[in-house]
Amino acid sequence: IATIIIFQHRFISANTVDQPIRTPEELERSPEDIEKDKAVHEISQKIHAYGSNSTTIGLVLSKTRADDLRWLRDYIQEHPQNTPFVYTTDDDPETELLIPQSFRGREVASYLSYVIDYYDSLPPYSIFIHSNQDQWHNDLFGVRTDSVLPALRLQAVDAKGYLNLRCSLFPGCPTHVHPHAPTQIDIDNHDVRSYFTQVYVDILGGSLEDVPQEIGGVCCAQFALSRARIRQRPKSDYVRMLRWVNETSVPLMDSHGVGWVFETLWHVVFGEEACRCDNFGWCGPFPSGKLLTAVTPAISHV
Repeated sequence: IATIIIFQHRFISANTVDQPIRTPEELERSPEDIEKDKAVHEISQKIHAYGSNSTTIGLVLSKTRADDLRWLRDYIQEHPQNTPFVYTTDDDPETELLIPQSFRGREVASYLSYVIDYYDSLPPYSIFIHSNQDQWHNDLFGVRTDSVLPALRLQAVDAKGYLNLRCSLFPGCPTHVHPHAPTQIDIDNHDVRSYFTQVYVDILGGSLEDVPQEIGGVCCAQFALSRARIRQRPKSDYVRMLRWVNETSVPLMDSHGVGWVFETLWHVVFGEEACRCDNFGWCGPFPSGKLLTAVTPAISHV
């Protein structure tokens, strides 16, 4: 009997040793939550191993603790020429990730922080996206971002410099804001539209006379940029924009309002015409019947 008891004790002990030691916090968490944390850790390793000579595309996004980035971890494993640049946006930041220079404006501060942080060491292409895999903003290839990204034509990015990832012209086109003619409702409600001329000048410089009568652009703050297009502006411009994000005193301008302003102006910031999509080789026909010819980079004969 004693022999059997000793054997059973040894078996249980050996089996216990083979199991990984888990902290009390881990014991209270679900396997899914633990897997999400592992994905963040693997992504952070990729971030901090970045080298501009070994990366073709930078994927730029902001993240809260609730966001699930397992899809991004899997995507960069399948597409190693992509490097993620993930900015944490919680008041209690995830220190493994990048920390933006401001926490206002939803993804705006993360996008501008990336441009400023990496201005001198940008990859050839930067794609700015939202963190969750499924986005209603994605239209042509369905809602999954991991279906959109591999279909993007880098030749179109080369040719145009800036491309919105969304092809649908709604919402935002042909006209989204009339800066010089806000409605009375906007004025009475102190809506940002009633201050838009001054906001435009504060962000982009110039004078009130430089503000266009109408502004239209495809929504939803997901776009691709070439390195050359980002550097078309001096770094100081982006520093000024981020300062505005952090310090703006426009009445009732909360973080959501700051995000809306830049969603309206990203194509202007990066010097691109509004409301055209040939990002994926699809150029219509549009409801009007118009068919566009896909853009390609100019061929140098030098």
